[in-house]
Amino acid sequence: MAKHRTGLTVCQRYWLFQAPGIAVVGALLAIGAHWFSVPLWACLLAFALWVAKDLLLYPFLKTAYEGSGPSGLAALVGAVGVAQERLAPSGIVKIGPELWRAESAVPIEIGQSVRVTACQGMTLLVESVPGPRPAPNRERKDGGEAPSG
Repeated sequence: MAKHRTGLTVCQRYWLFQAPGIAVVGALLAIGAHWFSVPLWACLLAFALWVAKDLLLYPFLKTAYEGSGPSGLAALVGAVGVAQERLAPSGIVKIGPELWRAESAVPIEIGQSVRVTACQGMTLLVESVPGPRPAPNRERKDGGEAPSG
């Protein structure tokens, strides 16, 4: 079995997360047997069914306990987005549906594609990549600016 970064196997992590629930159910059944005269065989059956439920669900839930690589901001490294503001040196970029504060070593214009190279706190460090260029700032005949994007 593959080990997670915690040093535990997926199976071990699953059962550690199930242990508190199993302990609570066992305690409630013991209280039921002692204070409410629930037959011992019924308590043992209920406990066995509870554990069997966890055994049956394990194959379906084990992927949730597997390490899937980096998470959080580190998962954004390598992602491509679009500058929403001019980055000189900082501004806003859109990565997927989310807006992020970003910094770049060189100025990046609005609409330019960017790639995330690293993270510093909650700020993404980005670089320009070939992709859409910003439209030139043209004026319309009626005196207004041309729509962007």
